[in-house]
Amino acid sequence: MDLGLKGLRVVITGGGSGIGLAIADQFAQEGCSVAICGRTRSTLDTAVDQLTSHGGRAVAHVVDIADGTAIGPWVDAAASSLGGIDIVVHNASGAAGVGEEAWRRNIDIDVLGFSRLVEHATRHLAESSAASVVAISSTAAIESFANPAAPFGAMKAALIHQCAGLSKNLAPQGIRVNAVSPGPIFFEGGPWDRVRSERPDYYESIVGQIPRGRMGTPEEVSRIVAFVASPVAALVTGANIVADGGLTKRIPI
Repeated sequence: MDLGLKGLRVVITGGGSGIGLAIADQFAQEGCSVAICGRTRSTLDTAVDQLTSHGGRAVAHVVDIADGTAIGPWVDAAASSLGGIDIVVHNASGAAGVGEEAWRRNIDIDVLGFSRLVEHATRHLAESSAASVVAISSTAAIESFANPAAPFGAMKAALIHQCAGLSKNLAPQGIRVNAVSPGPIFFEGGPWDRVRSERPDYYESIVGQIPRGRMGTPEEVSRIVAFVASPVAALVTGANIVADGGLTKRIPI
C-alpha cells in the first residue's frame, strides 16, 4: 500500500533515539523530510546521519520540550527548513520517576509540551492538504499499571483526552489528531532493557502477561504511527490506537 507520504514534511519531538528515532526513520524511508529535536547534540547528529542515508532531508535542533519558550521558535525553524509542516508527532516524555518534581516534569513535557507544540504548529498545518498530529501515549493510560504515585500513566491519559478534544476543534481546518498507545516496547538502552537487567523477575512477569509472548519493537510502533498519520487514514481522527500485543485486559466498545 502506498501511504501517500512521499514529499510530506514531518516534525517529531524526542526523535533522537528509541521510539522517536524509529518513527523518524520510518517517515524518512517513506520519502518524507524530517525535523527532530532532543536534548543531546551528539545523539541528534548520529540520528541525522541515519535519517539522511535514505536520501531525503533531515534537520535536528537541541530543544528541551519542558522549556515552553523554546517550542515556538523550534517549530517555526523546522517549518522554515522543511518548507512547511504536514505532520507533527509528539514523542517526548518525562517518563519515569515519582514525587512532585517528576509530576511537574511530566506535565511540562507530556501535556504542556504537546499543547504548546500543537498551538504553534497549527498555522503551519492549516496550510497542508494532509495535516495530521499524532501523540505517543501508552497503555499505562488506560488501565492501572505499576506505581500510582508515578505521573506517567496519568499524563499519558491526559494526552489521549487532549487528542480527542483537539480532533474536534481542528477538524474544520483539515487537521486530524490521534493518539497511539504502545504497550511495553523493548530496545537496547531503553527502560525495559534496564528493567530486564535490574529486575529480571518483574520483566519476565510482564512478558508472561502478553499473549503474543514478547514485547514490541520501536519499528512496529513506527509503522503504526506512519499509517495513522498518512493520507490513507484520512477517516481516522480522535482515535487512540492501542498496540500492545494483547496485554491490556479492557474491553474497548
